[in-house]
Amino acid sequence: MALYVENLSPEERERLQKIANSSDLIQARWARIILLSDRGVGVPKIADTMGISSATVRARIKAFNAQRMAALERGSSPGRPETISPSLGDKFAALMREREPRDFGWADTGWTLDLLVKVATLEGWVESISREGVRLALRKSKHSYRKLKHWRKKNQTPTKVIDHQEAS
Repeated sequence: MALYVENLSPEERERLQKIANSSDLIQARWARIILLSDRGVGVPKIADTMGISSATVRARIKAFNAQRMAALERGSSPGRPETISPSLGDKFAALMREREPRDFGWADTGWTLDLLVKVATLEGWVESISREGVRLALRKSKHSYRKLKHWRKKNQTPTKVIDHQEAS
């Protein structure tokens, strides 16, 4: 059974012509599929002419028959979900300001990206993260790893050194 677009109104045909000549290449392609189908061109011939699959042509025609012009509106593409959030960077920044690696039982005196990776996975903040992931998280939250790794040393209040002679 052949699949064709259902009867187009003159207004729909005019709008489709405008869309077919627009700068949005995807919408233009969809409009051309509908216009060719309206002229009686079959699905395989449309697919060959436009260099796309028959399944795509069928899907576009079916969507147009069901939704009419609304089928040509493009929704947002979901894309890959964000895995590194600014809140993770804020957690790293707070950790680097408030705690030292020694609090976790490490002999290191300053924070390294490798230590931050270990803390993030041990504390359950993320399942896994790379050194670059830590750096990106800090950058997304408007923090700088370079500034934070020396923050405690710069902002500690100096402790008074007691001279043994004074103590006696």
